[in-house]
Amino acid sequence: MKIANENIEVRRRNKMTFSKSNEQSVILVCILLIISLMMYLLTGLAQPQTTTKKLLEYGWDVPNPNFFRQHIKQMEQRPFDGVIVKLNAGKEVFRKTSYPDQAFTQDRKDLAATTSSKLTNNFVLMWSTMEDRWDCFNDNDWAAAEKNIRNFAKTVISGRFRGIALDPESYGETYETHGNSPWNYKTQPQHYNKTFKEYQQQVRKRGAQFMKVLQETQPSKEVLTLGLLSWMKSLLVETTDRSKLQLQLVNHDYGLWPAFINGMLDAAQPGSVMIDGNEGAYYFYRAAWFEDIHNFIRKDARAFVESTNYKKYDNQVKLGQAVYVDLVLNLFQKPANNVNDGWYGMRMPHFLSPDNRLRLLEHNTYHSLRTADQYVWIYSEDMDWWQNRIPKGAEDAIRRAKAKTQKGEILGFNIDPDTENALKKCRLINPKCE
Repeated sequence: MKIANENIEVRRRNKMTFSKSNEQSVILVCILLIISLMMYLLTGLAQPQTTTKKLLEYGWDVPNPNFFRQHIKQMEQRPFDGVIVKLNAGKEVFRKTSYPDQAFTQDRKDLAATTSSKLTNNFVLMWSTMEDRWDCFNDNDWAAAEKNIRNFAKTVISGRFRGIALDPESYGETYETHGNSPWNYKTQPQHYNKTFKEYQQQVRKRGAQFMKVLQETQPSKEVLTLGLLSWMKSLLVETTDRSKLQLQLVNHDYGLWPAFINGMLDAAQPGSVMIDGNEGAYYFYRAAWFEDIHNFIRKDARAFVESTNYKKYDNQVKLGQAVYVDLVLNLFQKPANNVNDGWYGMRMPHFLSPDNRLRLLEHNTYHSLRTADQYVWIYSEDMDWWQNRIPKGAEDAIRRAKAKTQKGEILGFNIDPDTENALKKCRLINPKCE
């Protein structure tokens, strides 16, 4: 009996020893797995992540083809991958008479003679401002516009450019004044005898024709708009109900713009790309806002898209981002006779220190590049990239942001405490300050 008990005790001890040994082995394996995982993550984060994101320049210093040709080497020294160029022939296409063909001759010669290994993502500027009394129902008016669109697209080919940069905003003789908009139903020549729905149908038809002309003429088939459906964001704050949105579009400045977009989608061929440049990013200063607009474009904005175009919209509409240097760096000259809360420059960046404004420029450029599908356009007015009229530190801030995104690095600082403090100071003067 004693021997039997001893055998049992030995087996019990052996079992405990084996159990402890097994437990230790499991713990050791887990530790090794954790170490391996940490090494993998650290190595992965340290590896540079290549990116195809491109920085474009556009502003009041927009070059014409002749300037582009003469100063290409100087322009290549800046941190951009492409520029938007305005033609000497003109900017508007919705005209009652077309530009003569010879008006494009010199522009095409200049662009054809210009080569660059760096500035390879260029676009030709097109304004959507329409001539007074131009009517989308008038086939003669449209024929003139279509000829202009075709000539613009042919000029794109001459310069081996990516495509057209369409600005949907309407301008007068200068950037500051407003012209006639093809998107505002209330200002259309026949709005007294044609319904909003009739105009929607006709504008959609013209949108399809617009896209067809571009696709027939320019091989790259890229249309960069400074704002696609991101421009309609304010209407979706309260509702995404289509019937309610339809009622709001009647009185909206860009009420017919979604119809034109749907027309473009109707005609879009596989491979054609429409870029929403998201001009609203001018006013961003939080990282989350750059993410939010991406979600908006992919989800809420589809309320303006016809169901037949869902697939094309999802696959062929890309998100761009914008950075407004003048606002971020507070370059506005304050009018002597303007009260504080009525001055356009009285926004949050005005209350940041000069160093923090440069940090905000780097922050906005970084998050724009991080969240855009391909293009980010840097916009400015009171400066000139090509005449060396650049705010101190601005170019370095943009270069740092670009380098970090190209290498897959984190931004490395948090601007939120500074912007929050500046926002509080701003709202003491203007409660509506943004």
